[in-house]
Amino acid sequence: MMLRFANVVVAVLVGRVYGTALLGIYASIISAATVAERLADNGLEMAGIAEASKNPADVGRLATALYVNKTALSVVAIIGLAGLGGIAGLSGANWVVAGILTLRTFLYSYCRLHAGLLKARDKTAELARVQSVHSALLLGGIVFVYLRSQSLTTLLLWLLASQCFEYLFSLAILNHYGVRATKVSPQFCWSLLRRSTPVGLTYSLSTLMLRGDVLVLSLLASAPLVGIFVAADTGLVMVYVLAWLFSGVLLADLGRLAHDQDEFDLHFRKCIVGICGVTVPLAVAAILVVPQAIRLVFGGNFALAGLPGAVMAVAIPFIVLNAAYLSRAIARNAARACLAIYGGATILSVGCNFIFGYWYGATGIAASIVIREVAMTLAFCWVGDFPGSPERSTVAVQGNAELGDLLNA
Repeated sequence: MMLRFANVVVAVLVGRVYGTALLGIYASIISAATVAERLADNGLEMAGIAEASKNPADVGRLATALYVNKTALSVVAIIGLAGLGGIAGLSGANWVVAGILTLRTFLYSYCRLHAGLLKARDKTAELARVQSVHSALLLGGIVFVYLRSQSLTTLLLWLLASQCFEYLFSLAILNHYGVRATKVSPQFCWSLLRRSTPVGLTYSLSTLMLRGDVLVLSLLASAPLVGIFVAADTGLVMVYVLAWLFSGVLLADLGRLAHDQDEFDLHFRKCIVGICGVTVPLAVAAILVVPQAIRLVFGGNFALAGLPGAVMAVAIPFIVLNAAYLSRAIARNAARACLAIYGGATILSVGCNFIFGYWYGATGIAASIVIREVAMTLAFCWVGDFPGSPERSTVAVQGNAELGDLLNA
C-alpha cells in the first residue's frame, strides 16, 4: 500500500505541476505500455506463483524458465510499442517520456515476478522490506522534484532509478534464499509458456479493460479531458492494483490447500465474507468523500473529476471479489473457464466505453467501469464452482449463496 500510495502521489504531482493535458498524455502512455507488458507476461507471473507453491523444491528451474520466456516476449512487445509510437508520430519530447515509462513498466514486471516467487516461498516479510524502501525513495524524489521545480524528465528518471533499486534488491533476496539460475531445456520453457497462456489471456483481458478506459477516452476526447478522468481514476487504479496484490497472496494460500478440497473451499468462503465486510463500507465512504478529496489533492482545475470519481467508487467491492474468484480458478487449474467471463466483459467494457464515453465523457466511462465489474461478479456467481475444476463442492456453492445474500443486503 505504501508503494501504491507513492505512485498515486506521482500522478498527483504530474497533474498539479505540469497540468491536465500532460497528465492525460502521461496516463495514455502508461496505459499502452501496461497493455503491452501484460501481453508479454502471458500469465507467467501468476502461473509461476501457483506452480512454485505446489513444488517449492523446483523453484530455481521454474524461475529460470520464467525469466527466459518473459524476456523473449518482452523484447517483442517493446519492438511493437516502438513501431506504434512511430505510426502515431510521437514528438521528440513524448518519445523521451514514452521510452522512460516503457522501460520502467517492463522492469516493474520483473519485480512482480520476483514478488510472486517470494510469495510462493512464504517470504512476504522480505517483500515488504524491499517495497518499503522503494516507496521511501519515490516519495523522496517527489519532494525533491516539487521543491526544486525540476522537469518531468528528471521525475521520470528518478522513478526508473527507484524501480531499478527494487529489481536488484529483490533479486538479491531471491538469491539469498537459494533461487538461482539453472539449466533448463527448451521443452520445459515451452511447456510452461503453454500452460500459462490461459492465465495470460485472462490477465491480458483484465488489463485491457482497466487501461482501455483511458485509451478509449483518449480517442474520443482532448488530452485535458483525459487528464480529468485520470484524476478520478487514480484511486480506482490503486484499488485494482491492491486487489491484484491480494489475489497473489490468496493464490499462494489456495495453492497450498489445493490437495484438500474442503479446506480450500472453506478458506475461500471466509475470504469472500471478509472482502464484503471491508469493501462495502469502504465504497460507501468513498462515494461521499471522493469529490472533495479530488479537488483537495489535485487542485481546483480538476473539480469536474468529482462526479466520475464518485461513480467509480461503486465498483470497489466488485473489483476485489473478481480478483479473488480469478485466484480460485487459477489454483484449481480452471483458468480456461474464466476466459469466457473476461472475454465477454472486455467486449462489454469496450462497447460501453465508446457509447457512454461519446455521450457523457469521463462520467460515461466511469459508469461503464461499474457495469462491467458488476456483470463479472454476477457471472462468477452464476457459474458457481468452475466446470474445469477437478471436484465440485457444496461449500463453494454455499459461499456463492452467502455472497448473494451479502450483496442483496
